[in-house]
Amino acid sequence: MLPAQREIPQPGVEANVSVPTFKQMMNEVVDYGSCCECGSCVLVCPHNVIDYVNGKPKQVAKASAPHDFCGISEGIGCDVCAQACPRLYPREQHLTEWLFSDAPTHEGAFGRYRQVVAARCQDPAVLERCQDGGVVTAMLAWALRRGVIDGAVVSVADPARPASPKPTVVTTEEELLQSASSWYTYCPNNLALAQAEEKGLSRVAFVGVPCQITPLRKLDWIDAAYLDNGRKKEKHIARQRQFLKGYGERVALSIGLLCTEVFTYDGLMVEKIAGEMGIPLSDIRKFNVKGKVLIYKKNGELVELSLRKAQEYARPECHHCGDFSAELADISCGGVGAMDWTITVVRTARGEALFQTMVEEGVLEVRSMDEFENSTTVLLRLAQRQRERVPVPPGYDASLVR
Repeated sequence: MLPAQREIPQPGVEANVSVPTFKQMMNEVVDYGSCCECGSCVLVCPHNVIDYVNGKPKQVAKASAPHDFCGISEGIGCDVCAQACPRLYPREQHLTEWLFSDAPTHEGAFGRYRQVVAARCQDPAVLERCQDGGVVTAMLAWALRRGVIDGAVVSVADPARPASPKPTVVTTEEELLQSASSWYTYCPNNLALAQAEEKGLSRVAFVGVPCQITPLRKLDWIDAAYLDNGRKKEKHIARQRQFLKGYGERVALSIGLLCTEVFTYDGLMVEKIAGEMGIPLSDIRKFNVKGKVLIYKKNGELVELSLRKAQEYARPECHHCGDFSAELADISCGGVGAMDWTITVVRTARGEALFQTMVEEGVLEVRSMDEFENSTTVLLRLAQRQRERVPVPPGYDASLVR
């Protein structure tokens, strides 16, 4: 059974307490080792100061300058990149108070929500290709057909790197179905919002793991007024405001994927699966995790790998994340403790409106969590464990990182 639900009073929006800087991001996040590699800072940089190099932001504007130096930041002022960083203030718990201020919600160890159910897509074509109950794919397909969205940011198999995903934007159901697999290595989906802009899309759905949802909410939350500091021309303010707010404004729906950690490509894929297990990476169709790693091959064969052995190749960056269930998404989805069903946490008003319409139209089948007691137990345990595991950086108050 789910824990007893209690109504939460909704506080007002807190004023911006501080504005993180580029130098702080490079020293306290990248150098410290907690950078999650989402790429959001690179996406929103208005002045081409940083690039995405080997999974991390790198200062490329001036080769002779220190890695933590940004002339714009220390000159006329900017720091748009640092506002998007999910490891800097405000963190998930601070954004929660703002995001859920519109109506009463319930609270659990996995964040605030309106309802939690087990759901499954009714379309056999989707179920054949999808992960678990196919809810994420079904929601995106339905939203595309109805014009609720004009595209979706997802990850797809990278033909140049077997068993590895790359971020992209899909605009058709055919493209969407090709993305209906999970790979469990990191994919910086936030970078694909640049593709959405290039395509002229204005109502995209964004699918990502928790550390990719948080930057989107931060861009929504931050007040662009801080940019007008009296040291820059209006054209500079306008450009910085465009990058600070423009990408987030294109997102019409956010779908978060439950996530404890993902694995390194060179470790799990190359060393373990291809090297020790002798499975060519080009033979793999998708992965799943159900207490063990399930490797689905293109020939229909299923190979199992101990989760404990796979965890030897977990990305260390993931251990700085306390958000298992994408607590800031409109809807969070995952297959915890259930085969062929998606545990679905509906969190916001716009998420609930879409989800309920799909249920009423028979697109999705739903069941009470009373029928999925094991899933409930696993969901609560993993969410609580992840909140507690985050290390507190030197000089930080624990309330700023957990």
